[in-house]
Amino acid sequence: MIIAKQKRQENIAEYVLYMWQLEDLLRAYKFNVDALMQGFHLPADEQAKVRQWYQDLADAMQAEGIHAKGHLMQLKELVQDLSTLNIQILQMPNETKYKEYFTAAMPHITEIINHSDGFVKNEIDACFTGLYGVMLLRMQKKPISEDTAKAVETFSHLLGALAVKFKQYEKGELNVNLE
Repeated sequence: MIIAKQKRQENIAEYVLYMWQLEDLLRAYKFNVDALMQGFHLPADEQAKVRQWYQDLADAMQAEGIHAKGHLMQLKELVQDLSTLNIQILQMPNETKYKEYFTAAMPHITEIINHSDGFVKNEIDACFTGLYGVMLLRMQKKPISEDTAKAVETFSHLLGALAVKFKQYEKGELNVNLE
């Protein structure tokens, strides 16, 4: 909860990846929040808040029927908002660096979309899917090919730049409409 709030404020891309990881963590614990929290050492009042936050996530996942795979609707909507922002930034004539990041990532994005069986919905979703997949491989201590490492680098650059733009948007410093 605390880390999620911090990531949400500081870097929206890190927040999405963190929340996807929490979804998988809850699945690994079969949505048993008490078992998940056994290693937590927090003051009692904080423990109760954190427990309730995890329980709310678990309940939402179960209510949305994403027991085995998939993402919470709120996260899907957030990724869609980021995709909409991406499209709007690409239409801005002065965003040359951002467009370079997008162009560099596009061949890898296309590859992920083509291999996703319709699961990946847009370019930004593809970047998140690629980064998350590599994160899982690293956690499992599996090798990552040079091509995959290059793809991840392009995704990181693009999502990093998009996260900065999203923060500007939330502060009212970027004149776009995500609705």
